[in-house]
Amino acid sequence: MELSVYRKPTSVDITIQYTSNHPRDHKLAAFTYYINRMLALPITEQAKKQEWDKMLTIAQNNGFPTQVMHNLKKKLMAKQKKSSILNEEKQTEQKEDKKWIMFTYHSPLGREEINLFKNTSINIAFRANNTIHQQLAQKSDNTNPSSIYEIKCNTCNRAYVGQSGRPTTIRYKEHIRYIKTNNPASAYATHILNNRQIWSSK
Repeated sequence: MELSVYRKPTSVDITIQYTSNHPRDHKLAAFTYYINRMLALPITEQAKKQEWDKMLTIAQNNGFPTQVMHNLKKKLMAKQKKSSILNEEKQTEQKEDKKWIMFTYHSPLGREEINLFKNTSINIAFRANNTIHQQLAQKSDNTNPSSIYEIKCNTCNRAYVGQSGRPTTIRYKEHIRYIKTNNPASAYATHILNNRQIWSSK
């Protein structure tokens, strides 16, 4: 299947007259659009020639010198070629020099971090911290999270309430060790030692 430029039957091919009192860019705007479209479309060389001949006819009917049209086409082709080269160089440069850093996404405020790396060779990517995959694939190894705990004395039936930022089992073992070594560093151990002294005095 071949592509070509389609014009409606009602098209009258009228543009701003070349001799009219308008800015030059305004008078060339329609032909700039036509030429850029012709260069961008994936059409055959024959179709491009037919489109170019049509543009020359439109230009002639509106008072445009042929040389003006050729100069405009040459200018736009050079601009397109230069743009294509710059895009290829930019893509190559990004592939060679750009490095990626992964951040865990916590809130929209975190996206402000991207601005810190805007003019560097570093790209920022975000990853979620609570995905379905993480919920299904990962299991917590901490079966004793930090908490508030209570230890009851078998002698006086009083309870000691403590709070620790570490696993409860570790803190409990410390209490037992402090009791065995008569270490007053533990409030619970001090409580047990005091009870021992009271019961021994009786």
